[in-house]
Amino acid sequence: MQSEEGQIEWLRFLDRAETNIGSHLPQFLHHSSQQNAIAGESRKPVGSGSSHLRSGSDQLFAPPSSKLRISDKQSCKMLRNTDYWGEAIVWGPQNKVNSAEECCQQCSSYRPPSDDDMNCNVWVWCGDKERCKGSYRDCWLKHLAHPEAVNPATGPKVPWTSGLTGTVNSMEDDPKQVGGGERRYHVVITAQGSAVHWQARVHYYWYKKVRAQCEEQHGVDCQMGGFTRILHSGRADELMDEIPTHVVEPLQDRDNKGYVVLNRPYAFVQWLRTAVFPERYVLMSEPDHLWLRPMPNLMANNHRPAAFPFFYIEPAKKEFKRLTEKFTGPLSLKQAESIAPMGNAPTLMSLKSLRKVAPTWMNVSKAIFDDKEAHEAWGWVLEMYAFTIACYMEGLPTASLHIKMMAQPPWDTKLWPYYLLHYTYGMDYNATTGEHMPGKYGEWRFDKRSYAQLPPPRRLDVPPDLVSNEQVRKLIDLINEATNAIPGWDDYAATGIARQLWNGHLS
Repeated sequence: MQSEEGQIEWLRFLDRAETNIGSHLPQFLHHSSQQNAIAGESRKPVGSGSSHLRSGSDQLFAPPSSKLRISDKQSCKMLRNTDYWGEAIVWGPQNKVNSAEECCQQCSSYRPPSDDDMNCNVWVWCGDKERCKGSYRDCWLKHLAHPEAVNPATGPKVPWTSGLTGTVNSMEDDPKQVGGGERRYHVVITAQGSAVHWQARVHYYWYKKVRAQCEEQHGVDCQMGGFTRILHSGRADELMDEIPTHVVEPLQDRDNKGYVVLNRPYAFVQWLRTAVFPERYVLMSEPDHLWLRPMPNLMANNHRPAAFPFFYIEPAKKEFKRLTEKFTGPLSLKQAESIAPMGNAPTLMSLKSLRKVAPTWMNVSKAIFDDKEAHEAWGWVLEMYAFTIACYMEGLPTASLHIKMMAQPPWDTKLWPYYLLHYTYGMDYNATTGEHMPGKYGEWRFDKRSYAQLPPPRRLDVPPDLVSNEQVRKLIDLINEATNAIPGWDDYAATGIARQLWNGHLS
């Protein structure tokens, strides 16, 4: 376990994480510049660090006629009541058109001034005169680095019609569990300290239960394999006989300076030196991920990783590209956008690729941590940036990104089609109306940070009846089932010490 001082710093870290991530959340405001994830481009050799910015003007207010060829035609898929954000290339107020089809054709016909300028892959049009008001007939041409990995604002209250050019939404594909032995993956989580001690137990319970479901449904084709908890505290704990665990050393205090997550890449480097297991692939997960249903190996081929996209990982963003180049060397825009907006978890990759990437991930993490400018810009997610930058530097194909890989309540509300549930955000609701209260303490609330010192009790209160969020309800059900099944939980919740262990048998 961590020292008291370390625990306090960890709590502060968690609070900063919540504040940081909350500040990035889409507010369903039109034309935000937030971006999410996937593209592939040839690699430029890694050089010594460079800090130059991409030259040239974005010409946001340039008239469409100077940059468009309307002769190109394409079949336009209309996504009504849908609003995609992105970098504006042509602004709607200066580009009024009469139909969504015309807006779509403008996007498909758009030609950037140079190879290092943004192309149009997202268009948004407002065709409801009453609801659009001053935005009526506005046609916005936009660019997203990875549009197929974005969850747009949708619903009857959204007056916009949107479309993507040349992309497929990853929510639509659902690979089958076939060739289980060849495609099976090993699940790995990392852990250190009381904040994730109980989370690891609940995670492992649901991994075991969902894997049993997978084997029952798919037999030898089930692709869920073995499990390892990498404990980077440097010493064994009382869960060694409950959860398959590999103990590794943390970084010295002078190296991690209280930033506990910096131990993660170092933990993987140590584990991979001696790890022996039959699976050829690895799913890196985390203790605060819960399994909802069996997940197939989402990798498109043996070498291309598959990952969940995080919209706040933006290595190609204007203000971040210069920082990225400190560690990669000079990048074209397309090369920068081929660095996927992901961290190491949840990510699927081959064991061979992970062995190649892990040392670079560790070194880049430390380099970012020690670089004042990059550290301040990327903060608590710096080792996530380090992971995806390391994948680029080692020449891995750009990861395929899957929004449905993981739900993040309360912002995600429906159970289908997600495989994992990530409970990183606080969840607050009005007990009378069931209204979600982001940024405020609700009469009903769940926040994992409330249980950073001691585990949650059994039988957590369920959300009020009027709370319609399926993910929030499922989360409480999942935790309650696990804490009821794991023996001695009442004593564990009171002391934080697991005196009784679960034998892994499912009732």
